[in-house]
Amino acid sequence: MRYPITWAVSSLVILVIIATGGFALADPADDYAKAQAKSRELARSLQSYAITSALVLENNVKGQTGGMMLEVSQVAQARMPNRLKVAIESDMMSQQLGTGPSASWFMTSGTEGCYVGAPVTLTRNLEPSEGRELSEENLYNFYIGLEDFLFIEDRTPRCEVTQETLSVGGREVDCQVFEFAAETGVSRFWFDPAVGLILKARLASEISERGMVVERVLTTTVQSYQLNPAIDDDVFTFTAPRGARVVDTLERVMNPDSMVGQTAPDITFQLLDGSTLELKDLRGKTVFIDFWATWCGPCKREMPHIETLYQEFKDDPNLYIIGASNEAQATVQRFIKVNNYHFPIALVDNLERSRFKISGIPAGFVIDPEGIIRAHMVGLQNEEQLRSAFRKGGFDRAR
Repeated sequence: MRYPITWAVSSLVILVIIATGGFALADPADDYAKAQAKSRELARSLQSYAITSALVLENNVKGQTGGMMLEVSQVAQARMPNRLKVAIESDMMSQQLGTGPSASWFMTSGTEGCYVGAPVTLTRNLEPSEGRELSEENLYNFYIGLEDFLFIEDRTPRCEVTQETLSVGGREVDCQVFEFAAETGVSRFWFDPAVGLILKARLASEISERGMVVERVLTTTVQSYQLNPAIDDDVFTFTAPRGARVVDTLERVMNPDSMVGQTAPDITFQLLDGSTLELKDLRGKTVFIDFWATWCGPCKREMPHIETLYQEFKDDPNLYIIGASNEAQATVQRFIKVNNYHFPIALVDNLERSRFKISGIPAGFVIDPEGIIRAHMVGLQNEEQLRSAFRKGGFDRAR
């Protein structure tokens, strides 16, 4: 599922039994291709939808009952080209997302941050997202409230299909039940072949936790849905709750100190060869600065991705990649030698470092050729997330 919506596990595969005077085993790959095609056909035909679903997460020590249970409700409504409303509610969390006649919005509990901006046109991207980037393109996607109920991704079937009837919105629906192996368990999906929707999904898994085996069951059930309904504009409205911290960029919902849109401070880097580099001297290039430390586990896991991108683009004069640490030079030099990193590494003192609003490391900043910060990332980023950030800074080769 795409960030930040907490729906059920993404798409599955199928194996079907076809009655032809007796029972014959259908080809699993062919069966899944047909189901996938049906979901894609449905998705392409939609101009609007409304879907209500419930998610239940149960955790129990193996062989016991009465463990933790979390119940989540989700209501999603969308209408092309520029109407969307998704609301997720539980006792522990809530999220709201949408765009309507007068505004777009996104808020999530726990941060007290609430983004309110101009109305946006919905993207229409059916393909799975490579990362979980909090971006306008990913959030305001026509399919965001529907994607977990469609067969989209390529998967490998596990066993034969069975048949079961589900009650959905007062209707009895004959479903095909597909099963496949998950990383730590088994997933089952109840699929309506007449429509192309997954109406129920159940992931059962076992995990080791504090010396105990915990059984985890995640079940998502569609309670009602409408395809291509007329939806009034009155649905797509939003008022920020009293006390909410209203912010002007999506990044500041999760990162209140985000510097996106601000001019980058003119700091001085002390390169390991003893020379200095002024950030302002890099104007005209897209610049990526990674603030890190040798003791930081997430920093160390991110650095191979940075090295990969450096090797790919090191001969391009339009991009400059640099890592910045406030540790002792000998410590930094020893680390990069042992790990065989080649991208530029510099030292910055605490005063210079404080000019960037760094709440934790790794902290990455992408600065465009005019010196404006276009991405402010906190925490470990994968290669695709870094590429996306480089593109925000005007470096279009990062694809």
